[in-house]
Amino acid sequence: MNWKYRYINPALAQNLAQELGQPLKCGEFLTARGFANSSDALAFMSGDLKNLPRPETLPGLNAAVAALLKARAEKKVVAIAGDYDVDGLTSTALLRRVLTDFGYEVIYRVPNRLSEGYGLSAKAVNELIARGAGLLVTVDCGVSDFSSIQLAVDAGLPVIVTDHHEPPPTLPKALAIVNPHLGGGWEKYPLAGVGVAFMLACGLAAALKKEGVSLKQPLIENLALVALGTIADLAPLKGPNRLLVTHGLNFLARIAWPGIAALRARALKNKSFVTTRDVGFKLAPRLNAAGRLGQADLALELLMAEDPRKAKELAEILETMNRNRVRDQKDLLEDALETLADQELESGGGRTVVLAREGWPRGLLGLVASKVSEKTNRPTIIMSIEGDMAIGSARSVPGFNLYEALEPLRHLCLSMGGHAQAAGLRLNVDSLPRFRRALEESAKNQPAPEPEPSLLVDMLADIGDLAVIGPHLVKMAPFGQSHPAPIAVLKNVKVLEAAPTKTGGDQHMTMRLFDGAARVNLVGFGLAPRLHEIRPSLDVAVVLDTDKFGRPEPNWRLVDFKVPAQAGAY
Repeated sequence: MNWKYRYINPALAQNLAQELGQPLKCGEFLTARGFANSSDALAFMSGDLKNLPRPETLPGLNAAVAALLKARAEKKVVAIAGDYDVDGLTSTALLRRVLTDFGYEVIYRVPNRLSEGYGLSAKAVNELIARGAGLLVTVDCGVSDFSSIQLAVDAGLPVIVTDHHEPPPTLPKALAIVNPHLGGGWEKYPLAGVGVAFMLACGLAAALKKEGVSLKQPLIENLALVALGTIADLAPLKGPNRLLVTHGLNFLARIAWPGIAALRARALKNKSFVTTRDVGFKLAPRLNAAGRLGQADLALELLMAEDPRKAKELAEILETMNRNRVRDQKDLLEDALETLADQELESGGGRTVVLAREGWPRGLLGLVASKVSEKTNRPTIIMSIEGDMAIGSARSVPGFNLYEALEPLRHLCLSMGGHAQAAGLRLNVDSLPRFRRALEESAKNQPAPEPEPSLLVDMLADIGDLAVIGPHLVKMAPFGQSHPAPIAVLKNVKVLEAAPTKTGGDQHMTMRLFDGAARVNLVGFGLAPRLHEIRPSLDVAVVLDTDKFGRPEPNWRLVDFKVPAQAGAY
């Protein structure tokens, strides 16, 4: 990896450390992350929900609340149309829970990923109309679904769109479109779909409170769902998202809802706290596994379950699905990398990767696109050819706005939607060669990717600093997208020992280091294959975890290492 050091203003770092009563290294971290004064840093660390913007400032929310109030007065059935990923499932579960609590008659539906694909389909609209829908609310989808929304409107079914994906130049004809990208200051750190659904619930609750109507269950408990969906969808953990996730993780760890309790027990062994890594690597993959196999209904049923026995059964089913997903993903990744090697041997490389083949499982395309983009450091689209159609998922790399690159190619696609780092699309197979060429041309308008992945380093540190600054830096958690965990570099330390871990086989390694004053033992996940690179002295990069062997304590973990001559200047 290419190590890049964030800029540190030494005088500002010292002032921040003194004003906050923290070690100098913490002041260096704060200035490296762009904090210019102690009040901003304190506000960031406090995570006070009072700093959450008012719901009515979210574009389209007032119109959506008015339509929901009208539907309640007229006793209309409200239909919720969601999506099959964790963000869509949590959005659906949250809005269904809140509306039901407010006395609405609610029906809901999520699409089958394999037969319908992403978004609001005509099939979904017709089904919901047949089931008696009087108002349709989309969650985590809809802003690009022109024809389906027009079908609903023409049939006399009014539509509220709540979505967080980039809106196209022309918007669908809905009663209201609630989307953070439409302005109001929300576009800087846009909400996930479940965050939009939560803000709509807050706005509705405030309006009904004026009429003397209150929820039976505290609205704030739904932040457990918000944390799940926001982290899983890789929304930036700054601004409103940080506030929602900070409190949501606390509810996620202790809430007694049978579905979440069963998921937590199966994936986390009833650990007393939940981190962003727990959500990203343990909870979310189990929920996503069902959708990837075309059975998202099972995951949604788990999130809404009220019977503990049924919830436990569903959690076990998702566990099995996830094990199968891991196996199939490995096979598909190997196949995709072989296809890429053959393709580039034949035609040479480019700035983007577009791979397509018959038989690739549609539900795993996004995961494999992400893995291939990590290995190649290029935006990647993986497509499954099904008859005369190619259906794919795209993942980007830092600094490359995928949505902007794909927008000029919309005319080549049958459908396309997404955001800066991820997208979904479908096109005719005959259009694939032209699409590949056009994407390469469009990519020239984006910054060229680095020749290798970069690691942004916050500070230099001695081994002795790690134990001192860890407890202070964990107050900056939760860490995640756009707010990664702190990274420090230990320069020219002696390697006392390096070996595979006892439980990780040939995958993970332990390393014991000494800098002349202090020692530290580190674990590096996935680094055991690099044991042959170990030298007597190394420059070592470490990252801060907020979980130490299942305890809520700071824990530094090995992420990369280099021989000192290659580490570059500070």
